Amino acid sequence: MNNKAIDLGLRETFPETAAAAVLVKPGRHLEPRRFPLVAPPENGILVKINCCTICGSDVHSWQGRRPSPVPGILGHEIVGTIAALGKGITHDCGGRPLRVGSRITWTLIDVCHNCWFCREQILVMKCRYLKKYGHQSCEPPPHLNGGFAEYCYLTSGTRVVRIPDELSDEVAAPANCALATVVAGLEAAGIKPLGTVLIQGAGALGIYAAALARHIGCRCIIVTDIREHRLAFVKAFGATEILNVAQMGDRDIVAAIRDFTDGLGVDACLEVAGKPGLIPLGLKCLRIGGTLVEIGNSFPRADFTYDASDIIWRRLTLKGIHNYHANHLQQGIDFLKMRRTRFPFKDIVTHRYRLDQINQAMQTAASGEAIRVAVFPG
Repeated sequence: MNNKAIDLGLRETFPETAAAAVLVKPGRHLEPRRFPLVAPPENGILVKINCCTICGSDVHSWQGRRPSPVPGILGHEIVGTIAALGKGITHDCGGRPLRVGSRITWTLIDVCHNCWFCREQILVMKCRYLKKYGHQSCEPPPHLNGGFAEYCYLTSGTRVVRIPDELSDEVAAPANCALATVVAGLEAAGIKPLGTVLIQGAGALGIYAAALARHIGCRCIIVTDIREHRLAFVKAFGATEILNVAQMGDRDIVAAIRDFTDGLGVDACLEVAGKPGLIPLGLKCLRIGGTLVEIGNSFPRADFTYDASDIIWRRLTLKGIHNYHANHLQQGIDFLKMRRTRFPFKDIVTHRYRLDQINQAMQTAASGEAIRVAVFPG
């Protein structure tokens, strides 16, 4: 390594290059590479990464289940410290001042804010000029656009949120995707106080969904999974009922859900396990007029079949949620700060690895053993 440093004129010096773990081909180990560090452009930010947690979509890309540009740097659930601010950057999206040394997270997308989807439909996650951290090629400069690295460059269409001092890096990192997406999902479900909800999956998304449902004031929060250790874990996050469905048939599951809800079925169901077969089951568990929000199956060929007449006759609603708006990320950070003494958010990260252990970290994340795996550059 060249030990020369680049003086960016910001009270600090930086190494000439930064390490990253690169996806060269799905199904293969991520490879260590180094990329040059330069000053950020106008309206850009150079961030020194503190922590990146591994999302299910990272695992899917690594396994080849989800298309991802190569070579690429995976990872988007990131917390970092501002190393350099481009001209014009003074505050985060909530109006809080930013400076070198500020600890931040940011939306996993960079968007134009001007196209038809951004402006007219408020569907920024479908921007015509969308860029996604951790899901872009790292070939073009400035290369560093994912979380499995020492540094990351933020571009002008990204919304930044400053992290409160009360939240650790590990607690805040999954907010960037898992928590913010669940906030969007609960909003889409229209869940109300004293409502009933079924959450299919007790991973990180299911845990956040249970905690948010409890925060909203739901009276019945049912969480299903096939792993007993996850179900035991989710109890601390507000679940009123847990159900291990590993050995249960669909009829028995539907009957159990109806028993929990006075024979009616749930107001809303969130599928966050990423199993297409859970969608028909979730629809059957809804009450008349209920809503199923699909979040987990964000990969191709996630097919399912269902009798459309049941959707019509019982006036059911099926919605898809993919990513989120900046306000959902801000709400997620606010929720973590507000409820940090009520729910053990610090326990969601169950495994920790250094960047040079990234392939072991990915294997652990893929095994289902962990809730969330954190990767640290140092």
